[in-house]
Formats: sequence, C-alpha cells, structure tokens
Amino acid sequence: VARAGLLEGRSATTHWEDMEDFSAAFPGVDVRPDRYVIDGPVFTSGGASPTFDLMLHLVRTRLGMAAALDVASVFIYDQTRAATDAQPLVSLGRLDGYDPRLAQAIRLMEAHVDEPLTIDAVAKRAGVTARTLESIFRKSIGETPGAYYLRLRLAAARRLVVDTRIAMADIAGRTGFSSAAAFSRAFSRAFGEAPVRLRRG
Repeated sequence: VARAGLLEGRSATTHWEDMEDFSAAFPGVDVRPDRYVIDGPVFTSGGASPTFDLMLHLVRTRLGMAAALDVASVFIYDQTRAATDAQPLVSLGRLDGYDPRLAQAIRLMEAHVDEPLTIDAVAKRAGVTARTLESIFRKSIGETPGAYYLRLRLAAARRLVVDTRIAMADIAGRTGFSSAAAFSRAFSRAFGEAPVRLRRG
C-alpha cells in the first residue's frame, strides 16, 4: 500500500518490528506506534490482534455497542486497549486478570526502557513493596524483577541491532545503558556475542 503511494501524507501504523525500517523507507508517511490507525478511507493495523480491535471499532461506530459486544462474544475476545495505545514489547495475554500487579510492573518497565526506573520505583508505582514485587516475579516468571528488566531492555536492543542500522551508541542510549561499552558487555553476556558482530552476521 505504501509502495503504491496510497499512504503518502497520511498517518499509518505497522508491526513494531518493522516500524523503524518502514519509517525510513517511507518518510512521507506519519508512522505511529498505535495498534491501529484510521486516516480517512485508509485503515492500517500493527498485527492480527489490533486488526480485530479495528474491526470491533468499526462495528461499534456503525452498528452500536451491543452489536460490537455480540461480535466480541462470538470470538471470545476481550478488548482492553484503545487505538492510540502503543504496541507493547511484551504481550501479556490475560496476565492483567491473573495478577494486575505483575502486569503493571512489566508495563512500567516497558515504558521506561530508555531511562530505567529503580526496582523500588517500579514496586511503588505498582502499589507493592520491592520485596513483594520480587516474590511476585520469582513465583510467576522465575527470576528477579531486576533480571527481567535487564532482559527486556536487551531484547529491545537486540531487535534494533538486527533490524536497523542505528549506531550502537544510540542503541545503548535507547535501551538505558550508560555507554556503548557497558551495552556491549551486557549484550555479549546475554547473547554470547557482541552486538557489532551479530549485525555483521
């Protein structure tokens, strides 16, 4: 659609893995991190689940809430996100219902990849003590909040290393590392090779 010029001058979205490359390839498109975008007659979504959100939005606006709820019930689908919510790095599934404290902590970490919060700050915002948060993480995920947070940041960094041409120093900054050297050391420990070597293939 973008190659055909149909998105030129319009807002659109795509899957988060493709967002950097898509934005670079089509500078005339206002690329947004939203789950789905409606710009006039053009509808775009960031994946399969957001497409369902888009469909329910169209049903609701054209046929009413009752019809949208009926459609959602047929598919046993629970819509919990708005169109303008950024696509998550972590898909929580029904984790919000299972333990909303864990879900909130993960979302906080995800929202602060570039400037990491302390675990105490994450716990406080999630409404628990740091000790309770550690217990929740160990029981549910099998690792400490700090270890999970680092893994989340490194996963985000790895995607940038593999899928973009962004400089390593910039990737380090985007994922909360104090320097390219600190980033490279942490990356090498986690993935068994330096980010520069991984990019070179």
